[in-house]
Amino acid sequence: MLNIDKNKRYLLACSFGPDSMALFDMLEKEHYSFEVAHVNYHLREESDAEEAGLREYCKIKGVKIHVFQNLVAFKSNIEANCREVRYDFFSKLYKEYKFDALLVAHNQDDLIETYLLQKKRKNLVFHYGLAEFNEIKGMKVVRPLLSFQKKELLDRCDELSIPYAIDKTNLLTIFERNKIRINVVSKLSGQERKDIIREINGQNAKLQKTINKLNKISNHKNELLALSEIEFAYYLNIKLQQLGIIQPITYKQSIEVAKLLKSNKPNIALNVAHNQATFYKSHDSLIIEKYDDQFEPVLINKPCIVDNRFLYADLVKEGEKRKIKIEDYPLTIRSYQKGDKVQISNYEVMVRRLFIDWKMPIHLRKRWPLFVNKDNKIVYIPRYREDFKIENSPNFYVKECFTLK
Repeated sequence: MLNIDKNKRYLLACSFGPDSMALFDMLEKEHYSFEVAHVNYHLREESDAEEAGLREYCKIKGVKIHVFQNLVAFKSNIEANCREVRYDFFSKLYKEYKFDALLVAHNQDDLIETYLLQKKRKNLVFHYGLAEFNEIKGMKVVRPLLSFQKKELLDRCDELSIPYAIDKTNLLTIFERNKIRINVVSKLSGQERKDIIREINGQNAKLQKTINKLNKISNHKNELLALSEIEFAYYLNIKLQQLGIIQPITYKQSIEVAKLLKSNKPNIALNVAHNQATFYKSHDSLIIEKYDDQFEPVLINKPCIVDNRFLYADLVKEGEKRKIKIEDYPLTIRSYQKGDKVQISNYEVMVRRLFIDWKMPIHLRKRWPLFVNKDNKIVYIPRYREDFKIENSPNFYVKECFTLK
């Protein structure tokens, strides 16, 4: 009945609701290797009784159970906070016990209501409805019940006397998802369900074509501005995902990034995605990088080799060539600070002006290494062009790897 590999070990996310209990029964009867994970949120009076009922059933069936007691009283964003708590718990178990996949008991009703909710909210999504397979917090997540209707799972539990509990909050129509579930999905005919599933599959096929197209797009402004507004929004979120930024930017925020790209200014920046990312227009290119990707100051007491993700500098071999003297130590290597000046020949120059003259992209300026002596005087700044690549000077170079495009 279940189309999943019997040679794998599974962690079953089980709420003690009819869906997860029906899946529990299928796994047990078909002799799958699995353990149960349950979160008691302590948000409802029935939660302790539900935990006890699930523990008892696991004991009878000889299935190991893991329970997390949530003691935090969420006052807002309850659904999102609960989701974060349970997936953090599942992820910890998954890694500790080396499970092959996490099983989640979403059914066809969940699939359809999620899609209808996405349409209503006009969300930017990377999959319409619910995916049978995806990855969350480093776990392979499998949803083997997406072809089963909610009623089928309820009937199975009732016919086979499988214990379960109904979360009464799922019946409250104050929540938009519940309204869709009760007023729309539960009343769909068999043909209407097939039509919606066909629509979902069509939308996902269309979306995948868009994603394939965007993966081939460069970061040049001409290519990006040739995209439609919705394609550009998807492009930005694809790039954010590649940087490991989970929080997406909204369609409205993507329009602001497009305005940035259209600006006549050669170097301009914008922080979005809850300040997790910075978007830079650097002449004709769009640069996207993590907002917190800063050059950490380095204190050096004597000539040595400095090797971090921003810089390689053999100060033993190269120090004198760069006019860094032994009396300059202890030396600090740090990034630019407002008001920085450097002595060139017989006059002082604003470092900011120097960066502009070098035509240094703005996304590099905040992390370009400056060498400051014990008297807080800048004694050396690597040249943007000459000291930027390893082939020009293998003993002293600013690394390209921190320029995330």
